Amino acid sequence: MTHQSTLTHAELVPPSVAQLAANSGLGEFQRIYVPKKHHPVAVILWLLIGLATTIILVGFALLWLLFRTPDLSRSQARRRIYRYDGGFITMDRPDDLQVYRWDGIDTVFQRIVIQRTYGIKVNTTYLYTITRRDGRTLKLTKFWAEIPEFGPYINERVSAALLPGVLAAIGRGQAIQFGDMTLNAGGISGRRKSVAWTQVSGVRIHAGYVSVDIEGKFFALSTTEAAKLPNLPLFFALTERLRAAR
Repeated sequence: MTHQSTLTHAELVPPSVAQLAANSGLGEFQRIYVPKKHHPVAVILWLLIGLATTIILVGFALLWLLFRTPDLSRSQARRRIYRYDGGFITMDRPDDLQVYRWDGIDTVFQRIVIQRTYGIKVNTTYLYTITRRDGRTLKLTKFWAEIPEFGPYINERVSAALLPGVLAAIGRGQAIQFGDMTLNAGGISGRRKSVAWTQVSGVRIHAGYVSVDIEGKFFALSTTEAAKLPNLPLFFALTERLRAAR
């Protein structure tokens, strides 16, 4: 069990963050994301288990991990993400601010794993890997409260920012790469075959895989793990537009 820990205007934006956002043209402030804290009972239980097992290596490892969580580490608890209309700013320390504009990000990879026991969902892990155009990479996980909402929001905004440029490139005759698939105005290519858009019956995601189905064929053109395709919303928006154009 976790506490709701997303802040909005109730927590003031530090002047340094506000000034950086203004200088970077991020526009209107929207909200603040904070580290996720666990229920105090769970923290006490983990602490007792760690102390009880310190005679073995796993006990020391558990205590080391526990004291690096926002529950017991002040430095971790003070980390913030400030979301604006045009992007967001991360603050790992007051003197370590990084700007990520939607139109300054090249790729967003998402990996979402649902763990089940006897058919019952017991846990979901999230990993969003974001790479700016200057090569700097940021990884967002369940360390952050509301990552199930924030991760898809980042992916959608980045894809929307990239779509006009990608459409213009295709209009100039260029091809766009998504993992093992290549798209152009005429069709789509997989690892072994190329087909025209008129032959594509659908593009879907199922059980963590992206499938490009071919009309009248039993096997799909390509079945690729969704976590290995960058900018998934952009991929789906682009394939739908190109299919509709034919």
